[in-house]
Amino acid sequence: MRVVVLGDIGQSIYHVGDEAMTHAVVDELQARGITDIVLLSRNPEQSSKLYGTAAVKTLKFPWPPNRRETYLKEIQAILAGDMDALPAADQVHALIETIKSSDGVVIAGGGNMNSPYGWLLYERAAVGAIANALDKPLVISGQTVGPVLTGPDYDAAVELFRSAALSSVREQTSFELMREAGVPVGMTLDDASFLKEGPADASYSSAVPTYQPSPDRPYVVASFAPGTGAMDRDDFNQGVADLLDRIADAGQMDVVMVPHMSRPGNRDMDMETHEDIRRRMRSQNVTVCGQFTAEEAASLTMGAELVVASRYHPIVFALAAGVPCLGIAVDYYGEVRLGGALANWGLGHTLRSLRHVVTPGFDNYVDLLWNRRNDIRAYLQKLSPSQSSFQSSWWDAVVETLKGATPDAPVLSTPEPVFLELHSGEHPAAAKLTANNESHIGHQSVELYRLTHALEDTTGTLAAVEAEHEQLRVALEESAGKLSAAAAESNELQNQLRALDASLVVRVARRLKLLRA
Repeated sequence: MRVVVLGDIGQSIYHVGDEAMTHAVVDELQARGITDIVLLSRNPEQSSKLYGTAAVKTLKFPWPPNRRETYLKEIQAILAGDMDALPAADQVHALIETIKSSDGVVIAGGGNMNSPYGWLLYERAAVGAIANALDKPLVISGQTVGPVLTGPDYDAAVELFRSAALSSVREQTSFELMREAGVPVGMTLDDASFLKEGPADASYSSAVPTYQPSPDRPYVVASFAPGTGAMDRDDFNQGVADLLDRIADAGQMDVVMVPHMSRPGNRDMDMETHEDIRRRMRSQNVTVCGQFTAEEAASLTMGAELVVASRYHPIVFALAAGVPCLGIAVDYYGEVRLGGALANWGLGHTLRSLRHVVTPGFDNYVDLLWNRRNDIRAYLQKLSPSQSSFQSSWWDAVVETLKGATPDAPVLSTPEPVFLELHSGEHPAAAKLTANNESHIGHQSVELYRLTHALEDTTGTLAAVEAEHEQLRVALEESAGKLSAAAAESNELQNQLRALDASLVVRVARRLKLLRA
């Protein structure tokens, strides 16, 4: 059977997490006998080479909210039979043919079903609408939904999940949001939790400089995004540098900084952030690595003594491999994702956010986490087999669904919190208030973005109407002038005709001697 898989892959910026989740879907489908896979990608040639599968162009949605909403409605009109809704050359027609030739569709996991990344949400909504119109089973795997979803985007997300034959989210917050909407989703781990190592010759880039682990030299993996939320970037990066120095000194370890996003051939984004952090550190045993493939990044992370990250997938890789980790969230979106990933392993209370790292007690927490690392590792390794077995049952259900069965979506049994001494001590009501405030600000930002572009579109339309009005006014003036000239010419001709007629009558009358000479 042929399965179409949509992941956020083939971007001009390589993103370890997005690629890792799609790799996991491909691996799990192939392990269950589905080998005819077609990837939807922004760069089909690149993705086909990396994954060893067929790949075609995915839909490219506009970024402004009002424009992506309009485009989705146009696609839905096409699917309803209105072939005039979009030009024959529009990109959607090729995708419809791709899905029509398949037996089912899988939307790989991710954190893009929200308003800030709305163009990706609507890309998925369109793929789901096409699958539904063509009566193809749709599976949605391991998503974060929200936390910022404006009205139209919320409706698009809910409609998409309702159209799926099987779906899952990857943390409790998303699970509750979907259940409140009346959508019977499952809850799973992140798709890439148990990512398999890739072939040695599948390198995306040279990853220079790189790092070669040594059996007698432990190392900590650090991975930080450029975003620092409400905290000044210099202050945040200096705080991370001090944190990594503290850990490296405690364990006499190497610090390996693994980027998760960069542009090919450029030491930008994560690598630029990592370079800035390294310049601030006292430790000399620090390697700022080049860009690894998803599998390479996962493999290096899984061998670490400790993982420290504001990025999401280093935490995912670490937990599944039994590696203790410190997740630092710089905003509420990060708290939902990182905190959700940790909570799925009974460690949600160990997450730290900006309001924690600036407190005097943060260093004590780092020391406590470091001292309990072996106990945490033993706990994670004991839990890992059952988590892996659960995740395998999810993939079994995915394949059953693609083959026409209707299994219930499995729901992860979240472990009770462990190592309670690692709790932040923050009152839940205060945390909720902070979350609500950030979510409210996020909604306002998206609505402002929506209104700004709606105003731009309206202004552009008004300008076009005014330009057309001016053209019509000039044309009308020209027509009026021509009409006036024609009327004058007509009057002149009539006068001449009257004169001619009068002259002719006189001549005839004289000839007939009716008039005297």
